[in-house]
Amino acid sequence: MEINYLHEHLIPGQIGHFLVITSFVSAILAAVSYIYGTNRRDSASGQSWQNLGRAAFFTHTFAVVGIVISLFIIISNHYFEYHYVWRHSSLDLPARYLFSCFWEGQEGSFLLWACWHALLGMILVFSAGKWERPVMASVAITQIILTSMLLGIYVFDYKVGSSPFSLLRHEMAGAPVFSRADYLSFITDGNGLNPLLQNYWMVIHPPTLFLGFASVLVPFAFAVGGLWTRDYAGWIKPALPWTLFSGMILGTGVIMGGAWAYEALTFGGFWAWDPVENAAILPWLVLMGGLHTHLAYKHTGFALRATFFFYILAFVMVLYASFLTRSGILGDTSVHAFTDLGMSGQLLLFLAVFIVFAGFLFVRNYKQIPAPRKEESTYSREFWLFIGALVFFLSWFQIVFSTSIPVFNNLPLVNMAPPVKVIEHYNKFQLPIALIMALLAGAGQYFHYKNTDPKRFFKKLRLSIAISIAVTIPVAWYFRFDYWHYIFF
Repeated sequence: MEINYLHEHLIPGQIGHFLVITSFVSAILAAVSYIYGTNRRDSASGQSWQNLGRAAFFTHTFAVVGIVISLFIIISNHYFEYHYVWRHSSLDLPARYLFSCFWEGQEGSFLLWACWHALLGMILVFSAGKWERPVMASVAITQIILTSMLLGIYVFDYKVGSSPFSLLRHEMAGAPVFSRADYLSFITDGNGLNPLLQNYWMVIHPPTLFLGFASVLVPFAFAVGGLWTRDYAGWIKPALPWTLFSGMILGTGVIMGGAWAYEALTFGGFWAWDPVENAAILPWLVLMGGLHTHLAYKHTGFALRATFFFYILAFVMVLYASFLTRSGILGDTSVHAFTDLGMSGQLLLFLAVFIVFAGFLFVRNYKQIPAPRKEESTYSREFWLFIGALVFFLSWFQIVFSTSIPVFNNLPLVNMAPPVKVIEHYNKFQLPIALIMALLAGAGQYFHYKNTDPKRFFKKLRLSIAISIAVTIPVAWYFRFDYWHYIFF
């Protein structure tokens, strides 16, 4: 017999779920339209497809913002009939941490990620110019997969996504309390937020980090657009500001995470090489390598192929980081990875789609990408920029290999032992690499200013040099070079 439950607030959840479906369908329409528009970019038909893509993406953005508002309404009103609210919130939780509840769970963090993509996409619609169609095609395809993570519907026997608007009585069906129409009178509070997460860093760190992750999509989308349209150099100028923005925001988010770990999570230091910390820094390292080759190409025409490669790899690393932290595969090696909510298959599909899509374009166009035949002078700044990019790549390779050991161990016939002394393991590789990076940074400045008049050069820099020496000496004395033994022993 059907039970008429009392005092449930179903309308916000129904609106939210409807908007999830709307966002998913409109993202599909936007992607199809921009793909057709890109393939017909020189015809009136292409413009018509672009206009349709814009309309669909506007609808998508409106729906995503509506989902955010709906979820915040049910959280702020403590509607514990919703599983997401009951699991992450409580009545005694200070109001300033309601946002933390929003993105603590996987569903909320996926929604935050999708929201940043939608807002960045709106900026690109009005600023990308002739690159709008290929760039927005990549953005829309990404949004299809991200919003699918919020659907929470069954296709045959497979559950696609997990809805933040799922009711508690659906998620915990069979519990005796739900046989009563007035079950809400017995559910007077929620589980609340983990005390370690009741920290101001939880309010500001996730949105900053996810904006960084979302912004990595833009250089990737420009690079893929250049390969797709075979305009191999035209995307370089419009993509550069986005790369600088992404590097700044993502780097800030990573630093915030380290500061939070040092302050609240008792990791024993600013950076403890936890696998989730490592996953966050992987795309930044590759993106910085891409920025170096980007600047080298901009000034000399060298390293264009490497720039394509780095920007594609940077976004792939964002997706790989998401897989690592959300699939449950790091459950035994990280203290703050998500548990598996059954979306590992979707996360792998997300990763595979872009590896195949971008990899195919890169391989197909590799020989056509312009590459000067003469060698770059070893005395030029651009040559050392390229060497710097390789050092970033070396740092990335060591971190991604060691962090991925739990992944390798899920493969047949593989049984690798993870490092026992984690901090020492990473530091013995990464501290020498950091030292090389510092030396290269100085070498790059030398080659840039080597023809400058020495008197004028030192006159301009004497204040900076004095401040650097004044700060470095007391800092070095305070720490007593405690970490040097990681390099030599």
